[in-house]
Amino acid sequence: MDWLTLHVAALVPVAVLFGGMTFFMAFFAPMIFRNLTREAAADFMRALFPKYFSVMGIVALMPLLVLLPIHAYRPEGLAMMVVAILFFAMRGLLLPALEKQRKAGRDRAAAMLHRASVFIHMAQWAVVAVVFVRLAA
Repeated sequence: MDWLTLHVAALVPVAVLFGGMTFFMAFFAPMIFRNLTREAAADFMRALFPKYFSVMGIVALMPLLVLLPIHAYRPEGLAMMVVAILFFAMRGLLLPALEKQRKAGRDRAAAMLHRASVFIHMAQWAVVAVVFVRLAA
C-alpha cells in the first residue's frame, strides 16, 4: 500500500467533488429540464438541491484533514474550506431565502437569488478545478 499517501487521500475526494460537480452541471441538470415538464423539473431540483449541497459540502471538507496541517498544501486546504463553507451557506441561507421569495411571488428577487447560486456554484467549480490540477501535478 505504498501508493496510499496523504497526497492521494486529499486528491481522491477533490477528484470526486470535481467529477460530481461537472456531471451535475453538464449532464444531470440539463437532462432533467430536457426530459421533464418545467414544473416537474423545478420541483425535482428544489427537492434535490438541499441534499446535493450537503453531500458536496461534506466531500469538500474531507481533504481538509490532510491539506490544512501540511504547510505546503495550506492554500489548497483553505480553498477547499471556502468551497465547503459556501456549500453549507447555500444550503442553509440561500436556498431558504430563494424559496421564500418564490413562494411570495417575488419572481424577480427569486431569479436574482437563483443567478447568485449559479454564479457561486460556477466559482466553486473553478476553485475545485484549480485545486484538483495543483494536486494532480
